[in-house]
Amino acid sequence: MRIIAGKYKGRRLASPKGVSVRPTSDRVKESVFSIIQKDIINANFLDLCAGTGNIGIEAISRGAKQVTFLECNPVSLKLIRQNLDNCGIEISESQVQVIAYDIYKGIKTLHKQLETFELIYFDPPYDADMYIKCLTQLSETRLLNVTGRILVEHHKKTLLPPEIGSLAIEKQRQYGDTCVSFFRLIELL
Repeated sequence: MRIIAGKYKGRRLASPKGVSVRPTSDRVKESVFSIIQKDIINANFLDLCAGTGNIGIEAISRGAKQVTFLECNPVSLKLIRQNLDNCGIEISESQVQVIAYDIYKGIKTLHKQLETFELIYFDPPYDADMYIKCLTQLSETRLLNVTGRILVEHHKKTLLPPEIGSLAIEKQRQYGDTCVSFFRLIELL
């Protein structure tokens, strides 16, 4: 696993032992970031279920203004910190925020802080039953900036409804068994 482009291009990232965390493959990451490349510059980016921090660090490398990593697994939190350190990124910098909460409490906390994001990447464990509930909560809290996007990584057999609250699928891309659904606010479609 490596950073593909930008300031930290080529840096290797630590990955977990075992199968408790499934990092986004370089192929999927490269394809997704080529789609959002114009939107990433100076964006506030939220990496939900951040795992190793792979996606959020790629966002920093490509010019995101600020990245928030939301993760509750202690092993994953350690990996995020290690990978940030490997790239020379200080957690104390205003550009980086690591939140150690479960996803629902984390979204609620960010909402209370009046945070908004141009890009939200949501990549839970594929077998987790949290897609609809989390997207509903994101819709209700309006963490997504008015012109922003939520990118949801899921297994190709996981069918997401075309609309969830104020969110609607704009497009989907499939990479082998992995699918990425791009959500926007309905009023923008």
